Amino acid sequence: MHLKSPPKWLFILALVAIALSALVLASTTTAQEDVAAKEKTEDLFSVFQKANATLTEIFQQFRADGKIIPQASLKQCNQAFLLAEESRNLLQTGNYSDASNRIVEALQKLKEALRIIYTTYPEQTAETALEKAVQLKSSIIRYYGQLQRIENLTHIAASAGYNTTTLEANIRTAKSLLKTASDNVDAKRFEAASNNLAEANALSDTLLSLVNQFAIDLETQRVQTYIIQTETRLAIIREKAESASNTASLTALENAETSLDNAKDYLENQRIDETLSELANSRTSEEEAVEYLKIGVSSQDSTSSIASNAVQLP
Repeated sequence: MHLKSPPKWLFILALVAIALSALVLASTTTAQEDVAAKEKTEDLFSVFQKANATLTEIFQQFRADGKIIPQASLKQCNQAFLLAEESRNLLQTGNYSDASNRIVEALQKLKEALRIIYTTYPEQTAETALEKAVQLKSSIIRYYGQLQRIENLTHIAASAGYNTTTLEANIRTAKSLLKTASDNVDAKRFEAASNNLAEANALSDTLLSLVNQFAIDLETQRVQTYIIQTETRLAIIREKAESASNTASLTALENAETSLDNAKDYLENQRIDETLSELANSRTSEEEAVEYLKIGVSSQDSTSSIASNAVQLP
């Protein structure tokens, strides 16, 4: 007797529901307030419950068709329930970070249970439309996550005084395109959804390029501030070294100043990695200059004053 396979939309629903948890988790990890963290963790529990309900329905359909649920799949489900219970206990004690981690692990276990079922009983007929829907939905979720990261960087740039009005408008446009794409997938207008995603992707690339430039500018400002501080320190060390006629200290100081000049040249060309490398060299030579002064100067108060001026690289 031919056994009827469970409707594939059940698989689709479960996969999409579980995938959504990643987006929820991304915003959880950036939450600063306990209340917000608690709410995000509870949202994850809601996703878990929906995914579990869908998987239970799939199990029931398979059993009704006389099929045996693989033990490996059942084992994954049991582990998911244990993790969910542990997460709930952590949530009740206020440990929201660990609670979120456990419930995400539980969701991953459910996803694995579903994968085992789907692998054990593959459907005989291809349903390309539904497979396309899964692919598009996954892309939409991924782009939402990317936009969230871009939005976070935009907030940082705004707090640093940059005009982010255009960026924020483009982010809203990209989100609108993703919403339209999702609606088109639900309506099985896959070509239109693909076009929406292509537009959103192009806009996201532009946004990412802009926020990366902001990040470079912010790093440049930080490095410039450090260079000014270093120049001040080296001037103080030079004055003391010349006063003490400390040749070893002066030689190390010249090396420090040469590396600092190289760093300034690299920074002008926005070669950040090379800039930081030369700054590290300059700091090493600066410390050597200070050590030579310590050896040549009898007053500990004077030398400790020099050493205390050292600061960390940006």
